[in-house]
Amino acid sequence: MIEITCTKTVAEQADPETLQKVLTIFLQQLFPGEHSVSLYLTDDMEMRELNREFRKRDQTTDVLSWSYWEDDPDAKCVGDLAVSLEQVTRQAQENGWPVETELARMLAHGCAHLAGWDHERSEEEARKMLELEIELLQLAGYSGIYSSGPSNK
Repeated sequence: MIEITCTKTVAEQADPETLQKVLTIFLQQLFPGEHSVSLYLTDDMEMRELNREFRKRDQTTDVLSWSYWEDDPDAKCVGDLAVSLEQVTRQAQENGWPVETELARMLAHGCAHLAGWDHERSEEEARKMLELEIELLQLAGYSGIYSSGPSNK
């Protein structure tokens, strides 16, 4: 099961059907068995508050993740994701692709974090995490978006 919650400011900007499809593919690839994830779509202001509270960084960010699976591999809910649709929209414009593509990229990135990957630990892990994200995106039908390279991450 995938639970999607949106703040009022971004509710009309997201397609729940596409998000369900993409997240289902990512979960099936990363976590054996039946698992769920919670996705919260919000704006920059709230994302900045979350980033300040949980990462001690006083700025907005694109995606935050809270993994339950790392502590308990038997947990049915692998974790929570929060995404700033305002930040995702800016990044999509910078990268020259649709917001839907950038959102899928952030979901792949967040799900990789839920599975225990961390690009901030080492350059090698960052490279392997990116390879995993590319594989996930290809499985979800987003091929070739890294050929020109994203402007961040």
